[in-house]
Amino acid sequence: MPNSPEPLWRTERYTDDSDTKSIRADIDWVNGDEKPTEHYMEDHQPSRLRRPIDLVRNPRRTNSDYGQLYSSESDEVSSSADSPTWKQVLTARKVRRSTLLFLLLLILLWGNWEWWLRPLWDEHVSLRRALDERMRTGQGWFGTNMRPVFTDMIQLKTLDASLIPQGGKTGKRNRLIFVGDVHGCKKELVSLLSKVSYNSKTDHLILTGDLISKGPHSPAVVDLALSLNASCVRGNHEDRVLLAHHDMHKLHLSSPGPREDMKLSGAQDTLEEERFSHRDYTDRQLAKSLSQRQIDYLAACPVILRVGEIRGMGEVSVVHAGLIPGVDLKNQDPLAAMTMRTVDLHTHVPSSIADGVPWSKLWNKYQSFLPRHLRSTVIYGHDSRRGLSLSKYSKGIDTGCVRGGRLTALVMEYGGKWRNAKMRTVSVKCKDNRATSMGAGQ
Repeated sequence: MPNSPEPLWRTERYTDDSDTKSIRADIDWVNGDEKPTEHYMEDHQPSRLRRPIDLVRNPRRTNSDYGQLYSSESDEVSSSADSPTWKQVLTARKVRRSTLLFLLLLILLWGNWEWWLRPLWDEHVSLRRALDERMRTGQGWFGTNMRPVFTDMIQLKTLDASLIPQGGKTGKRNRLIFVGDVHGCKKELVSLLSKVSYNSKTDHLILTGDLISKGPHSPAVVDLALSLNASCVRGNHEDRVLLAHHDMHKLHLSSPGPREDMKLSGAQDTLEEERFSHRDYTDRQLAKSLSQRQIDYLAACPVILRVGEIRGMGEVSVVHAGLIPGVDLKNQDPLAAMTMRTVDLHTHVPSSIADGVPWSKLWNKYQSFLPRHLRSTVIYGHDSRRGLSLSKYSKGIDTGCVRGGRLTALVMEYGGKWRNAKMRTVSVKCKDNRATSMGAGQ
């Protein structure tokens, strides 16, 4: 009988850090066939070998929720182990956590749709419907019908092209500084101009109307605007004061209002008392405090100021309250341009009331339908209830200074040869000046 080959031995050692057990596997190779014999050494005592994976402690092996996957009496996977039940699967920690995350995500998506996406979508649909028919037919725009000619106001002016921001050979960059409703708050206006480092040699000031009324220093604000050679547009308060001045000096030259001191004037009031409201009296009082030079300056302010073409903004215009899209500037209704806040989407008739669709939303939607070279941007004031409102093609900068809000400037400067104009807003805090106002109308 041939001698059996000398057995070859291979020893492998594993260390289990949890209970410091030493495992040795002795494998006997006989005639090229692998016939392992294994011994488990624990404290130098032979025992049955356990696989290293069996020494791992984790919830899948110890938690009953995962089912009996391994037999405790065998080193192999138990062939008779029960599969996890549906109850065990549904109540497993990982499944519960995934279900909770899914429900939270579902609630978040529903909330975003209900309170954000859905209102935006409804608004988009309503604005689109309001514009589709008029853009298709070119008819039905508010302001395109016949309207009376107003001889006592200037409808439209164009800003000197040399004042538009552009690069100069000297390296200086001229700027346009638009300021919202001042309402007689001279100290705040001076503070704002100082904050933007106003330079009369390179900067040009444009006031978006309502320089006067409500605040304490209306004549001084007009004087400051005159000294800076500032441009302006006519606001609803300038319009009322100019009408009061015209009424007093053209129709009733020496007639005071019924509540004014008759002894001081020595004249008898010939005006009917019911013609006057409290606002009429304050307008008349303010009109009397203005010099003829100040009146002439306010009367020269147009309803609309066409600034010109600005890169990235299209044609820029300044108006006190707003404009109706699709209507040429010379055909815009002057009263609406000085008073509008909202617009009816079906008729496109503007309104001065605050509740409704802001006219600026209709304006921006209309611009998005036009070719880029035909788009235009409006800079305006008047609507302090909505405050600073900067959209793509409309910039509202009335931030309620006279009521203790802020006085805001929109600074526009040269952006570069191939770049859009740079814009930034600067503001200063105001104190509530209504208690010391002169000419406090709405």
